[in-house]
Amino acid sequence: MEKKYILFDLDGTLTDSYEGIINALVYALTELGITPKPDSFRNVIGPPLHHTFMEIYGMNAVQSDNAVRIFREYYEARGKFENRPYDGALEMLQTLNAHGKKLMIATAKPEHLAVSIADHFGLSPYLCFISGVTNDEMEKMGDPGVRSNKKDVLLHILRSNDIKDPENAVMVGDRAYDMSAARELGLQTLGVLYGYGSREELLGAGAQDLVETPMDIVRHIIE
Repeated sequence: MEKKYILFDLDGTLTDSYEGIINALVYALTELGITPKPDSFRNVIGPPLHHTFMEIYGMNAVQSDNAVRIFREYYEARGKFENRPYDGALEMLQTLNAHGKKLMIATAKPEHLAVSIADHFGLSPYLCFISGVTNDEMEKMGDPGVRSNKKDVLLHILRSNDIKDPENAVMVGDRAYDMSAARELGLQTLGVLYGYGSREELLGAGAQDLVETPMDIVRHIIE
């Protein structure tokens, strides 16, 4: 799979963000007087927050908006750094970068948080572009593009980097949302099994290949 552009999901692919996301989730639910459901915690990493609050906790749109707001209070202050790069992730990025690959982040996390996390954990020196979902503050700062899901994020990357042949790009991720959005846009797909999605989920959503460790990504792409 010799490709020039390598697009990475963030949570569950480059960093193990379980602790911070679950702490923020429990904080939001506790503030709202709702009992957390630990059996569903692993399913929270990856999907949009609104999906979690509406599908798992039965909230309506207004209640979900409030829950997301409270979640982000915790996550902005503490949760984003209750996180760590996966073993081998930095070495993987460094190696691919040294081989001339264009490395980017494509995440359903708000873009400003993705930038902050990438900077904090030393990912940024190996990346040439970071794209995430937008919010009101970004629109105030002059970013007119509304990006509300993974497909929007991927389209933003393709357009901003003048990638005219999506077959020359591969999406690396751990959840169905990564695979399905990428396949819809004609990108190649590589699922990682060390994240939060299962083999069945990834293959069912269109993963063309699977890897078990971050350094396996290197071997898959450049060897």
